[in-house]
Amino acid sequence: MRVWITGVGITSSLGLAAPETFTRLVKGERGLSVIDLFDTSAQRASLGAQVRGVDFPKGDGLPWSRATAFAHRAAKEALDHSGIDPHAMRVGLIVGGTTAGMFENEVRVSQMMAGKAKRVPHPELLSQPLSSTTDTLSATLGRFARTRNVASACSSGVTALSLAMAWLLDDDLDAVLCGGADALCRLTLSGFNALSAIDPEPCRPFDRSRRGLNLGEGAGFVVLERAAAVTKRGKVPLCELAGSALAAEARHITNPESDGSTAARVMREALARAGVGTSEVDYINAHGTGTPLNDAMESTAITTVFGKDTDRVWVSSSKAQIGHTLAAAGAIEAVIAAMCVTERVLPPTAGLIDPDPACALRHVREAVRVPRVRAVVSSSFGFGGMDGALVITEPELARERHVTRRAVAISRAHVIGPRGGGDASGLSSGEPASGAAPDSAMVLDAGKARRLDRAARLCAAVTHAVLDGEEVERGSCGVVFGSAFSSVDEAASFVQRIFEKGPRLASPFEFPNLVPSSPVGHASIYENLRGPALATADLGVSGESAIATAIELLAAGDADAFVAGAIAVRSELIDEVFHPLCDDGATHAPRTECCAAVLLEATPPSDRDGISIEVRIARSAEELSLPSPRAGARVFGAVSKRAIASMVAHSLWRDVAIESVEVGVGSNEATGAAAVAAALLAIERDETSHALAVGAREGVIYAFVLERSTRLRPETTT
Repeated sequence: MRVWITGVGITSSLGLAAPETFTRLVKGERGLSVIDLFDTSAQRASLGAQVRGVDFPKGDGLPWSRATAFAHRAAKEALDHSGIDPHAMRVGLIVGGTTAGMFENEVRVSQMMAGKAKRVPHPELLSQPLSSTTDTLSATLGRFARTRNVASACSSGVTALSLAMAWLLDDDLDAVLCGGADALCRLTLSGFNALSAIDPEPCRPFDRSRRGLNLGEGAGFVVLERAAAVTKRGKVPLCELAGSALAAEARHITNPESDGSTAARVMREALARAGVGTSEVDYINAHGTGTPLNDAMESTAITTVFGKDTDRVWVSSSKAQIGHTLAAAGAIEAVIAAMCVTERVLPPTAGLIDPDPACALRHVREAVRVPRVRAVVSSSFGFGGMDGALVITEPELARERHVTRRAVAISRAHVIGPRGGGDASGLSSGEPASGAAPDSAMVLDAGKARRLDRAARLCAAVTHAVLDGEEVERGSCGVVFGSAFSSVDEAASFVQRIFEKGPRLASPFEFPNLVPSSPVGHASIYENLRGPALATADLGVSGESAIATAIELLAAGDADAFVAGAIAVRSELIDEVFHPLCDDGATHAPRTECCAAVLLEATPPSDRDGISIEVRIARSAEELSLPSPRAGARVFGAVSKRAIASMVAHSLWRDVAIESVEVGVGSNEATGAAAVAAALLAIERDETSHALAVGAREGVIYAFVLERSTRLRPETTT
């Protein structure tokens, strides 16, 4: 299988389209200025790469967030460039992000948290959830066959492209529009300043005198297509996304590994999957933030991987020109890498005057025109040690990739809810659950967990319980959790303190926990899980989206095991404002606290019969394709029995016994994961050998088919 790039788009401080941005990058221009979106006079550093000149359309009469407007512009450019029509082809959509509508809403939510504004569900707050950008793109750009929101801090863009490659292993899709978008806001500027990570002057990646990064904003998107689909419509590809890799450092929530071992691992694995040797790589688009620790670590990793080729391969970073665009960075840099291949010119690292001996690489100091760019490595590294790398090449440079699509087994589950913690028992019986999970249900090492907030504690505790006693190789085990709203109360309180006391008193200890993927990062660190680490967000089906993501990455060979689930933390603002605003009415129980997870493996456990799990995703009940149920099969869901019945009404499962878990865990964004856990438990207890767990939101249905079998379905090769 080959995955070709057929369209690209960028919105940045240097330009509102990819060609303009790339031309100005090559010239060495900087898109830096004093940020004037909000008052920055009291900030330690206020220089940033602010996007100017973007229109903000009205969606259903409401203004879009900056992040959504950037994403829409770049995504539409990529679609137009490729010439594909999501209405006429089977196209997926993946968006990486971390801020969404934070800038537009941080004043309002901070006032609500401080009691200075009524806690009512204002429609303007619909841009706050991380999934809002994806929802808008899906509503305005086409009827996408599958959508997903991912977050892995500053590597979110690379994660989006990596997941898109996994999707394209499935014949169900022809193409995927994927990328990332983020916008500047008070929270991120104050937080990075609190970490002393921002240079008050234009940053200088790899320079001896570098002092930090400059924040930026924008979006980058690419269209990835299966080679067969491109050939069928007679399109000439720009280049090829030949390989990708994701991994977690499992070391520290903010500081990178000094030896760069995980950064080296993702580069090496991406090259291996691409079938490209270091001798064929002509350019490295570096993460290159300009911070002392990151640049030295990355240089060490590059030297480790490339060895004698280090002196030959050109290296540069674009962050001194367009800033560190956070979740958008990896996607924007993928577009830059693709354009380097097609335009045969390499942009410089602006501000690099005196290269640090610790960063002894072949730096691009001024634009270099070359006869050919055969292959590019583009890397991204995020908070929590979430690392990723892409290999982008000339079309058909490397051998065609033959990938075995693997079967996936499910073997363990754990749920922490209002009734305590356990193996998912009591999910669907007794009086309706209410309230928060008892602290006693979170069994953790006090020393290791001392700086974890509640979401991270729940995530780490469930992950630990799922893995306890299991012989799972930590080095290839990933972790993914869904969370619809992230840490809303904590973020609102953080911003309110900025207003009351000034940004210089922002806490450097609290800020890292406000990144949407931080609970996952903490869980990977706590359990030393070094496979892919990421978060998903999709309101009421956040748990379903996380488990589906794990299955897709396992099937594609991106990990050997995954702990996958969802977190829903009790929160004043979520309970009183966001949940009523976003609830689709399918649930009837009160909102509660819950964290649920399952263990997924690419092969069944060797010491017992395997329980296979597959995910089926459809736009409607009519389109949902399911296997015939066995005798005694059961259906589980996280909503009312009537809502569950409507999801399977057009399938042979319509007459199967239905079980709702909402009584046991209440109404929250993690109940989808709890429903999968309940389905697993029913099979393990020999109550059935065939079960279905379903969940739905606004035109998408997730259906997980679980089946006990001594032999999982055969592997397939693409």
